[in-house]
Amino acid sequence: MIITAAELIRTLPEGRLVPVDVRPEAVWREATIPGAISLNVYDYFIPESDEAGIAGMAAGARESFDRLGLGGDRIPVFFEEQTGMISPRGLWFYEFVGLKGGLVLDGGIQAWKAAGGGTASGIGLPEVIAQSNTGGFRFDRSLVASTQEVLNHADHDADVFDVRRKAEFEGTFLHPCCARPGRIPHSHFAFYEDMLKDGKYRPAAEIREIAEKAGLSPDREIITYCHRGARAATALYGLKLAGYDKVKIYVGSWHEWAGNAALPLEIGPAEEV
Repeated sequence: MIITAAELIRTLPEGRLVPVDVRPEAVWREATIPGAISLNVYDYFIPESDEAGIAGMAAGARESFDRLGLGGDRIPVFFEEQTGMISPRGLWFYEFVGLKGGLVLDGGIQAWKAAGGGTASGIGLPEVIAQSNTGGFRFDRSLVASTQEVLNHADHDADVFDVRRKAEFEGTFLHPCCARPGRIPHSHFAFYEDMLKDGKYRPAAEIREIAEKAGLSPDREIITYCHRGARAATALYGLKLAGYDKVKIYVGSWHEWAGNAALPLEIGPAEEV
């Protein structure tokens, strides 16, 4: 799930691990881990979190990984400046389409350089994950929640987990692209960055304490969401490190939910959930 910079420096010469730079293309071209390829996983927005939208997301992700030759004996190590909201999303896409063994470089390229790793200019063509209409791709449906599943989460013993900033959760801040402020009713809350410290994931025990304080139980299914599904991936892997195995992402997140006036919302301080 995660790899340290020291481990990557030691094992990269073996040839099986492929650094995948998920930072902006211009930054990759300037200086990256030698041999790293560029993949934009951040700018993706799912058109609609229904079965067709989820299948199209899987097709687009799988096509990107196939074009990059990732999978099998070529195991990706996703990294950004430090562990944040992008590299875990890359790993989530990889696992969502049924590929195994992917990793996040904990601490990102800053940890790599601090451990003595060198840099080089990014070379080659960048890749981007986008929606696709191609059918027939397999994917792990257990890692993603539809809008309908979020709406009816109480019917299948699931908890909804909002990992945005408190101002977003309470509805006092609104992204310009979102139609309404607020949160999904009955959401649990903790800010995703609280699972990180100094650009790396906190120890599992500390993350578990954060989750328990938010009212989450490893015995129940958890659906994470944020603004667009990126921070939600960081929280998903934090929870998994802490022993929470039944976690999925509502990729449409608040951007999609807010855009549907028929869906309910809450504004203000958190209720007891």
